[in-house]
Amino acid sequence: MVKPRKEGATRRRVLSISLYATLAVVLVASAPLWLAAAFLVGLARRRSFIVLRLLLFGTFYFSFEIFTLLRIAMVCIRFRRSPDRLQTRIVALQGWWAGTIMGVARGLLQLDFSIEGLEQATPGPAILLIRHASILDTLLPSVFIQRPTGWRVRYVVKQELLADPCLDVAGHILPNYFVDRTGDTQRELAGIRALAADLGTDGVLIFPEGTRFSEQKQARVLQRIARETPALLPRAEALEGVLPPKLGGVTTLLDELPEVDCVFLAHRGLERFAKIHDLLSGEVVGETVHVRIWRVRADEIPRDDDARVRWLFDQWDHVSAFVTNRAR
Repeated sequence: MVKPRKEGATRRRVLSISLYATLAVVLVASAPLWLAAAFLVGLARRRSFIVLRLLLFGTFYFSFEIFTLLRIAMVCIRFRRSPDRLQTRIVALQGWWAGTIMGVARGLLQLDFSIEGLEQATPGPAILLIRHASILDTLLPSVFIQRPTGWRVRYVVKQELLADPCLDVAGHILPNYFVDRTGDTQRELAGIRALAADLGTDGVLIFPEGTRFSEQKQARVLQRIARETPALLPRAEALEGVLPPKLGGVTTLLDELPEVDCVFLAHRGLERFAKIHDLLSGEVVGETVHVRIWRVRADEIPRDDDARVRWLFDQWDHVSAFVTNRAR
């Protein structure tokens, strides 16, 4: 995935917006051609017309991004002298953007969602720790938690998401932090630490794995743990379907927010959205996405460093058990 530079926002946004606008125009203008071709491919492949569904989604997505950017611009102009009202409107716009994208994806791919423990997510403040399997799971908190409740959540997300112009523009109006996963570790942890300051009743969200799961990534992570923290290797090797949690970002948040509860969000059913060839199999059509949410009170979280690492791996064992659909 392309990793845009954090610096030079104007140049970055000119490039990304131009690319998205061009793709939207090309897809809309060529729709009669690809609609017919994708329909014939669907008849021949017998895979739920997945190519047609993805092209329809792509056309919607790139066009919707440009439309949303126009709405963001109008909100910024209207509320430029009122920072608090501007953030409130952008939060609402963020929920509308995520909900619309998820709604279209659900309709085109016939997705169903089963959510357990939704009442555990709020109220704030809270640290949200979410399993990462695909780009679509970044929308889950906004769609199912933030938008219905109006709760504000600050995001710790990877720098690569700056390639999405809406996430770039709105994400810098609101308090979020885009992590450079290959950058200076102390600088990135300082950015996460600053994000947690003055949290109030907000939430702060982090993906403890740091990247999407794959067996190749799992092997690399286990090799690194064996080399750097061998005592954790047995716990890491016991996890199935998830990567071991990275300690840096999570422990930084726990250090900065010792009186704040932790909310865990595990899910399964979005794994086939991680790679193009999995999507093209057509098996995602009609998928049921299962989500489980649970809360751990601040006074149940150990303060000792070693005990806290064991606690985090215990919680991630629960995530792993849910992902692999085994009793825990």
